[in-house]
Amino acid sequence: MKILEVITLGEIGGAQNVLVDLVKGFSDRFDAEVDVAFGAGNYLSEALPNGFQGEIIQIPFLKRSISINNDIKAFLYLRNLCQQKKYDIVHCHSSKAAWLGRLAARLAGIPGICVTVHGLSYVSGDSQLKRLVYKNIERLLLPLNSEYVFVSPDDMLAMNMLGLSREKSKVIPNGRAVPAKPDEGLRELLGIDGAVPLVCMVGRLSFQKNPFLFFRIAKQVLQKYPKKPAAPHFVLIGDGPMRQECEAYLNKEALTDFVHLTGDMEDAGRYFWDSDIAVLTSNYESCPLVIIEAMATGTPVVASDVIGTRHIINHGEDGYLFALNQEGEAVEYIMQLLLDRGLADEMGNKAKASFSKKYRIDRMVDDYAEYFGLKPKTGEDI
Repeated sequence: MKILEVITLGEIGGAQNVLVDLVKGFSDRFDAEVDVAFGAGNYLSEALPNGFQGEIIQIPFLKRSISINNDIKAFLYLRNLCQQKKYDIVHCHSSKAAWLGRLAARLAGIPGICVTVHGLSYVSGDSQLKRLVYKNIERLLLPLNSEYVFVSPDDMLAMNMLGLSREKSKVIPNGRAVPAKPDEGLRELLGIDGAVPLVCMVGRLSFQKNPFLFFRIAKQVLQKYPKKPAAPHFVLIGDGPMRQECEAYLNKEALTDFVHLTGDMEDAGRYFWDSDIAVLTSNYESCPLVIIEAMATGTPVVASDVIGTRHIINHGEDGYLFALNQEGEAVEYIMQLLLDRGLADEMGNKAKASFSKKYRIDRMVDDYAEYFGLKPKTGEDI
């Protein structure tokens, strides 16, 4: 079977990581030839396995922002590609690629067209006007009769309310591999004593990930924590457009001795092995990979109760959820886990069990393969 995977950007991100895992899984275990098409960014070219059965195709006109000129060029490129290659399935990720890829595939006569929704374009942090435009684009494209895969049940419900048929909707949660343990943990890299508790968040320094909430929570925990000589350290792994604002805030609040900004780190999820608690303060999500990776390492999670996270974490069992406007809840949950090692270990073990049951990478690949009708490789093919 011939498949084209299309995504807007080739830079590092959650949707790109899922795409890489699917390509690896399809290529290793199923009778599939997979091409990958994307716009700017080098991550996918570097992350895709050498020698996989398929082609890497970078499209210079495929960009995130709306541009009539670039969008028409990207659409024509994708349509011509589909006509030449005659794919069995075109599988689109991210909003722009989904809009253009679906239309191009339909006009090229591709029999199978699927969109994975990694987050609805019209519920993000963009302006109200942009969200309205994106919502209407999604509604206008519904007659293309594509299949939809959602990583979040809430996103599927929202699209059903927009007019998407339930028969065309399916939920396949993201899956991840268990992160490899790093040669050097965060304590070694940052010069933190081994007895010091460590609270870690992995996320871009952007509106979506809400880093200032993480800092405010850290400040309150440090004020309340009773054992000042072994006060916890807070680490935020990631970079982004709010970097300078974040650094200025930490300096102003005199938090730089206890709150660390590391910038981007390769395979950041592996540093949960060296963390006592994982935190996520996002304003919105769909199915955040960092929570899944934290659970895979047996690290208890304290996360904002938003779409996406609430379907991964079972509150009070394998993690804690807190309301965005109730940051004091997050402070109390973190304090409980820091001061009660038995509770933290029990919750971490339950998180690891939840990961094994629901969020393994092979489960995700198998679910997509079954949905696409892929056949496993025979002994001669492997």
